Amino acid sequence: MLDDASAGKFDVVVAVDLDRLVRSVQDLVTLTETGAKVLTVDGEIDLTSADGEFRATMLAGIARFETRRKGERQRRANADRASRGKRSGGRRPFGYDQDGIAVRAQEAAAVREGYAALLAGVPVAEIARDWNARGLVSGQKRQARSGHAGEPSPWVPSSVRLVLLNPRYMGKRAHLGEIVADAEWPALVDESTWRAAEAVLTNPERFTGKSTARYLLSGLAVCGVCGATAHAGGNARRGIRAYRCSGSAGHFARRAEPVEDFVGTVVVARLSQPDARELLSERDHPDLGALRDEANGARARLDALAVDFADGALTSSQLRAATSRLRDRLAAIEAELADAGRTDVLGPLVDAEDVAQAWNGLSVARQRAVITALMRVTLHPPGRGTRLFRPESVGIDWLSPAD
Repeated sequence: MLDDASAGKFDVVVAVDLDRLVRSVQDLVTLTETGAKVLTVDGEIDLTSADGEFRATMLAGIARFETRRKGERQRRANADRASRGKRSGGRRPFGYDQDGIAVRAQEAAAVREGYAALLAGVPVAEIARDWNARGLVSGQKRQARSGHAGEPSPWVPSSVRLVLLNPRYMGKRAHLGEIVADAEWPALVDESTWRAAEAVLTNPERFTGKSTARYLLSGLAVCGVCGATAHAGGNARRGIRAYRCSGSAGHFARRAEPVEDFVGTVVVARLSQPDARELLSERDHPDLGALRDEANGARARLDALAVDFADGALTSSQLRAATSRLRDRLAAIEAELADAGRTDVLGPLVDAEDVAQAWNGLSVARQRAVITALMRVTLHPPGRGTRLFRPESVGIDWLSPAD
């Protein structure tokens, strides 16, 4: 409206009260400069006179005061509710009813499975696809430009990430980015699971900018000649999938199906052995509480260093050296937290009555997570003129639980 008034599109503005027309002195100044007449239920306000401008300025100042005071009251109320673990309203949180307390069983199960999948090495994009395939909806609405205004937005990696990073799912209340209290609603996962997921999702080295791999071994298998990773190749037009060395195309080119079938057969055979459960029990479980305490201590020391530098107690070189050491240690702790909280991806397969059926029922992302936890795959050149698949051309090196 102010732009239209400045452009001379009208000469008179009609409003119930001046404070319904402008909410700040700055807006009033802009309106005054347009030269437009202002009519309210109490009569005309002549902004061209000193008396009229003074009256209008007072009314605008009062309106601004009321707006700010209302905002301050609301912020205090929100902070008070947060400190008591109460919800402040907003859209329905995924996994809960509209009241934010009662649990929706189907969505809650998906949230728990989402944390388990993330900690098993499954990409967030894969979790988003799984939730969409199951018909689960997010609380966000589509924009008008999508052509489906008002409809629930499909899950995307960023929206799944926001869910998994929300402390509400471990039963904590956050306010302005800080956890301030135990929440009134029930937790869907324990704190150790949430902390491990947070460490995974906030790891700056985690994001590669690449989409989820569609091939079982791309980026996992390595070349037996140079050690470079295998990448997907083949002839899409003819429907032929293949793996090639990313270091040199001349090192090997292998059809994907027989290699993947062989690796899958080896996985199933290993996890069907009587001693397969030892792969689960041998894994170490560090003290997560001690790790979290150390991480919090490192963050507190980083804050203290900044204060010491501001007070002149540290030189810039001392600050850089101390900060570098603490950040390196903090990164190591967060990596330990992420690894310690990772769900053992082998467990569901080891416990399955039919391991082969369970393996074939996994998505490619979950199968890749199993391979990453279990073995290192090396692809060797098949040999000149060789058309038949030779198992010895695929190297399998078993990883110990400590690897």
